[in-house]
This record gives sequence, structure tokens and C-alpha cells, in this order.
Amino acid sequence: MPTLSLCMIVKNEEKHLAKCLTSVKDVVDEIVIVDTGSTDKTLEIAKSFNPKIFHFEWINDFSAARNFALTKSTCDWILYLDADEELSQNSVEELKKKIGGKPFGVNCIVRSLASDKYQGSIMRYPRLFPNEPGVMFIGKVHEQISDSLRKNKIQIINSGIEIIHHGYVIDDERLRQKKERNLALLLSSENNKNNFYDKQKIIQTFISLGKYEEAELRLNKLLKEKSLSGEQLSLAYFYMASVKFEKNDLGSALSYGLKANRILKEKPELNYLIYLIYLRLNKIEEANNYLLISIKTNKKILDKNNLFNDENILDQVDLYLRAINLSINLNNEIETNKMMAELSEFLSNKMDSKIIFSIFENLLLKHLLSDSNIKLLSELINTSHLSIIMEIINKCNDKLAVQKIISVMLQYYPDSALLYRNLALLLVNSDKDKAIEIFNKSLEIESDPTAYIYLISLYISKNDYKNVIESFNNLQNKFSKNIQIKQKIDLLKNKLQPILKNSAEYQSA
Repeated sequence: MPTLSLCMIVKNEEKHLAKCLTSVKDVVDEIVIVDTGSTDKTLEIAKSFNPKIFHFEWINDFSAARNFALTKSTCDWILYLDADEELSQNSVEELKKKIGGKPFGVNCIVRSLASDKYQGSIMRYPRLFPNEPGVMFIGKVHEQISDSLRKNKIQIINSGIEIIHHGYVIDDERLRQKKERNLALLLSSENNKNNFYDKQKIIQTFISLGKYEEAELRLNKLLKEKSLSGEQLSLAYFYMASVKFEKNDLGSALSYGLKANRILKEKPELNYLIYLIYLRLNKIEEANNYLLISIKTNKKILDKNNLFNDENILDQVDLYLRAINLSINLNNEIETNKMMAELSEFLSNKMDSKIIFSIFENLLLKHLLSDSNIKLLSELINTSHLSIIMEIINKCNDKLAVQKIISVMLQYYPDSALLYRNLALLLVNSDKDKAIEIFNKSLEIESDPTAYIYLISLYISKNDYKNVIESFNNLQNKFSKNIQIKQKIDLLKNKLQPILKNSAEYQSA
């Protein structure tokens, strides 16, 4: 009977480790844990699962640590997991069948879960493979086993084995630190012979960190390489379109996006990007067409009916809400009802689809919302969906009805800065002091340039120049690195020159 080793490297993983090991303890024959310097309760937790524990001095090289772990594994097969991952219990039987067959490298589905802000991703690569000499990891970060398997003439096959990754459900600062660490490791191992995968990961990381100039420089070099396959060239076009969009160069963004789309038609993220570009260009019909394609292709991935290697998952609820919003803009009642029906069906695992349809119809079209409906709504959506919902609700001409809806929603989403901002916007003409109070409350929850800009306008109307200057300084300090917002800041600075030039006088007043 073939045997299976769980092979792991860990450091300070007390938060996740028990869940990870519990998911595989009845599946594997041995647990090999290599610790690279934990100072928390990681090893104490690990010992309760009767593992083989080894220590490895961290040398900024994930492959070195993983390969050390491989040398300590004694079973016929290797399954490797990170501590913030777990094996889906729906995949246990398939995993057992795979290790009972021929010695293939087995592609598993690695699904990174979403937080309210980050919608996660789906990747597919070998996590299960035979324990044979010469099979080893390559790469200091984003380490891969695939090249080694191919080199050793071990075929790689696909499977439905699913691994759930929790590691990106973290706050913005920790996520940024993780990306900066990965970028430093990628750059430290960079050389002229790097393959497309390595170059792609560096570019992706630069983009995710908002370092668009660095990403564009590398993309310009990459696009000159004659060895790129059609898919690789299309991916490079996609990343360039993303960079150009963030820099507000919409003509170039659209050109690169459409070039990429010739081959990557089934990539939801690309279709979504083209939708955003057309939307910013105010070409609503074209934007709607690509949004609908994005909905269709994203659902294929969610239903596991589409092949993928590395794909970001889009938020399907958000996509449907955006489509409802555009169909209302286009006065297309048939499309509106179709999208609401599809959204209701998509969420029907939570409650009856007819009830869901009624909730959204009342909220988005009739602008009626009872306390009981809002409670049900809070079970269906998260706070990231409130932005597009408010965009739809604000189409209502009855501002008192909108104000009532927001007030009720705040009972269930009390930490939503967006709801406070929208409530303040309804009051800027009728009750300036109350609007100022609510805008400041929203800023206690989340910094937002719109809130600062409205506060500046309100303070000017009250001749409160001290707070004008303070609000402008906050706006400038927090958002001057954002390319699109910086343009607005520069325009605002020119308009405020008569006030700002006397800033010392007002600050000392």
C-alpha cells in the first residue's frame, strides 16, 4: 500500500497550524515539519500531531528549506502544504485514489480565500508528487516543483483535489509587508536567464504594490523579447494595460487590453479591466458588453468548468450588481431583471431565490427597505458591495427615501465609512454642520479623498480657513502618491492658493 508524507516548512504559525494538520492527520502516514525559527507556540501545537520535527536556519530561500524537508521524508508520495492552508475534506477520497495509481505529479487546485477587499485567486500546480531522487524545488520565492518533475520525466496530470489557502485574509499593512518581502527575494535571485514565470511574478508584485513605473520599465523590456509565446505576449499586454489604466492613460490601456483579449478571451480579470477602461471613457454600451463576458467567464471558474493555471477570482456578487447598475443606466429593464434573477440564483444557497430577488427589487428599484429586509441583506452581502449598491440607490430622486435607507443600513453596517460619506453628501446643502460632523466620523473609520474634498468646500463656506488648511494637508499627505487623485490635488491647490499662502497666519490663529 503506497504511503504519503506531509511535508511542511513553518515559522510562527500558531494561528493556522492546528487547522492545517487536522485536515490531513487521517490521510497521511507521516508529518514532516521543518521549522525555520519559530518563537511562538508553533512547535508546541505541532507536537500534539506526532510529527517528525527538524530545524533549518533560514537563508532567505524557500526552495532550500523545502528541499531540506524532502530529504527527511520517507514515504512513497509527498503532499506539501503551507501552515495557512488546509486540505478540503471533499478531496480526501480523490487524493487516496491518486497515490494508489501511477507516479504522476498531480496538479491540485489552490483556492485563496477572499477578504472583503481582496477577492482571492485560484491557482493550479503540483502539490502531490512521488518521492523520487532528483525531484526538488527551484526558486527563492514562488518556488516551483514542475520543472524538476518534467526533467525527471514524471508526467503532470490535473485533479480536482482542492487546497484552501487562508494566508491573504490579513490586513493591508501585513499584506504589503508580505509582498515587499517576496519582491526583495525575487530581485535578489534575478538574472538575465530568468524565465517568463519569474519575470511575470516580479511585474505582478510591482503592480500590486503600486510601483507602476518599475512595472512599466520591465514590461517594455519583456515585450521586446522574441521568444515569448502567444499566451505570454498576451499576458504582458494585460499587465501593461493594467499599468496604463492606473496611470490614467486610457487610450494606451484600451489598446493593450484589446490586444491581450485576442488570446485571453476567457480571462475574467482582463474582461473586467476592459470594462473599467470603457466605463472611465464613458462608453457604457461597450463597458456593459465586457462586464457581461467577465460575469460569464468568472462563473465558469467558480463552477470549475474552466481550465486555469493562475487566475484571480472576481467577486461574482459585485459583478452582478455592476451589471444591474449599467442596465439601469441603459434603461434596459429586461437586462436588469435578468441580472437580478441570476444574482438571486447565485446566492440561493443562503436563502430562497424568490426572497432574494424581492429584497434587491425593493432596495435597488423601488427604494423601499424594511428592517427585516436589511437584516436579510446583511446575510447576503459584505461591506465591499455597499459602494455599487449606493451608486444604484443614489439614482433615486427622493433624497429623503435614500437618507432613510442609509440610516437603516447603518444599523447593520455601523463601521461603513462609505455609508457615512453618502449620508453626509445628502446633507451638504441642508445642514452643513451635520454634514461636517458625519464626514469627520467617516474619516475616523477610513481615509478617503472625497471626504476631505467635501470638507474643504464646507469649511470654505463657513470661512473656517484653519480647518480648510488642515483638511488639505491631510489630503495631500495621504493621497499625493496616487496618480489619479494627485491631479485633483494639484487643481485644488491652485484654487486654494489665496488661503494656503497665508497658512502660517491661520495655523497660528
